[in-house]
Amino acid sequence: MNTPIRLVLADDHEVTREGFVSLLAGHPEFTVVGQAADGQQALELCEQLLPDIAILDIRMPLLNGLGAARLLQQKLPQVKVVMFTMDDSPDHLEAAIAAGAVGYLLKDASREEMLDALRRVVAGEEALNSAVSARLLRRIAERSASGGIAQEVLTERERQVLGLVAGGFSNREIGEKLGIATGTVKAHVERVIGKLGAADRTQAAVRGIAIGIIAQPATHW
Repeated sequence: MNTPIRLVLADDHEVTREGFVSLLAGHPEFTVVGQAADGQQALELCEQLLPDIAILDIRMPLLNGLGAARLLQQKLPQVKVVMFTMDDSPDHLEAAIAAGAVGYLLKDASREEMLDALRRVVAGEEALNSAVSARLLRRIAERSASGGIAQEVLTERERQVLGLVAGGFSNREIGEKLGIATGTVKAHVERVIGKLGAADRTQAAVRGIAIGIIAQPATHW
């Protein structure tokens, strides 16, 4: 049996924490090894327990989730951070990405959406709420559209893949939509990142929209 993915959960509302733990019931691939009521406690638990993923609310006392994420990025970069919040503001998503978060989940997400997001993070992908990220991508694109970036032109297939990346689709979902293997999708994504001089798939999507290689993000299921 595979070793479960170890999670530290931080939220100042006990009911929310209990609800998240209940959500994972029946899914032994994940286990919550520690719970915190504020960002400082979350940071201390992560230093003690070295989880795979830290799930942080943005609004917490003593140290908010963004501050905790930044400190985790500095002290424990191997711990992947997922923000778990009611805030559907592009401002908060942009701040979360800047703080090093690789996931952004809204608390009204369904069980399957949350489980899928955690699995994507474990697989090394980003898991950003598609509606919020689409708004952020549009805003950043407008902000940087006049940057005059000259980049190598993508192939038609690479543009298709990038458009789906911008819509928040995972490599598996992109493969299903385009009828190609997940490994092929991953190779396309890596080439696109290289051609656009981006640091990751999220930045590649932003640049693709900004320079007009792709239009608006595709709509997620």
